[in-house]
Amino acid sequence: PIPLNREDQYHINPDKISEEIRRGTSVILTSNPRNPTGKMVANPELARIQDLCRDHTTLVMDEFYSGYNYTTDCDGQVISAADNVKNVDEDDVLIIDGLTKRFRLPGWRVAWILGPKAFIKALGSCGSYLDGGTNVPFQEAAIPMLEPPKVRNEMRSLQRHFRDKRDYVVERLTRMGFDLPYVPDSTFYLWLDLKQLPEGINDGLNFFQACLEEKVIVVPGIFFDLNPSRRRDLFDSPCHHFVRVSYGPLMDTLKAGLDGFERVLKKWNAFPDKQKGS
Repeated sequence: PIPLNREDQYHINPDKISEEIRRGTSVILTSNPRNPTGKMVANPELARIQDLCRDHTTLVMDEFYSGYNYTTDCDGQVISAADNVKNVDEDDVLIIDGLTKRFRLPGWRVAWILGPKAFIKALGSCGSYLDGGTNVPFQEAAIPMLEPPKVRNEMRSLQRHFRDKRDYVVERLTRMGFDLPYVPDSTFYLWLDLKQLPEGINDGLNFFQACLEEKVIVVPGIFFDLNPSRRRDLFDSPCHHFVRVSYGPLMDTLKAGLDGFERVLKKWNAFPDKQKGS
């Protein structure tokens, strides 16, 4: 894995990509936008990354959250590596997307891959052996949903809806005293740093337990630590002092969840003094 860090807001640096290519890396896999940080790479930086990879390495882009773009005034625009592909059969770029996130239809299990014909043929063969492919009725139902004007209108509404919820969550967390080094520019997740909280709730697992007692769910950060060989101890994880907060639920649910956050902080005397009486 290529580690990203809080100090530069989990930025994917093209220079780091270039360094990995010089080391002989043959495939680079990344998500754009990214869960759990809520960060995204847009042009011209995205185009630079693709230029670096072109003719040197295969770039695999997970773009399932690409519709959740808050950088263009919620005009419905989607950020995608497809905009920078010069020749779909010559650029070694695979773009993966689907209905699961953007259209909130995870149960349909409909997704697609854009890439060179040779790659698609090989992937199609693998799919036919593994699961037989996506069910045909849902594929047929998906086609009219993907007409460009419909997609643009859908994305415009989606972006405005989730931006409003993001702004509400950010405002509430800021009032609670959390240090937010950036506002997510994509997805519906927020990567929350707990280091400033009292010992006992300043790590993901203990904060999760405290929230659970208030009927609130967060995801401990350690579950996002890519550590397949288990060389790191659980408590040495760079994600240990984080949780992922989702602003995907309904607004009333978000309000109730953030009220639960406040109760946790008050129990541990961690709620800002100026807010305690409100």
